[in-house]
Amino acid sequence: MDRPFKRVKKAAWLGGVCAGLAYAVGAPTWLIRTLWLLLFLGAGIGGLIYLILWLVVPRWPHEPLDYDTVTA
Repeated sequence: MDRPFKRVKKAAWLGGVCAGLAYAVGAPTWLIRTLWLLLFLGAGIGGLIYLILWLVVPRWPHEPLDYDTVTA
């Protein structure tokens, strides 16, 4: 992870956690959201982890300049 993990509000469906995680690891946002959904449906713990990250992880003050090129 060469980029910091912060929530990205512009691409957020809920709190921007998945979009921020996708940006931090350089993965497509749809892939992170799909994995998160599987974690939520499979183990049931995904919702709790998401809520905790939503409360703890800071938000980018503005969208990173290279966000669209990294998560596309």
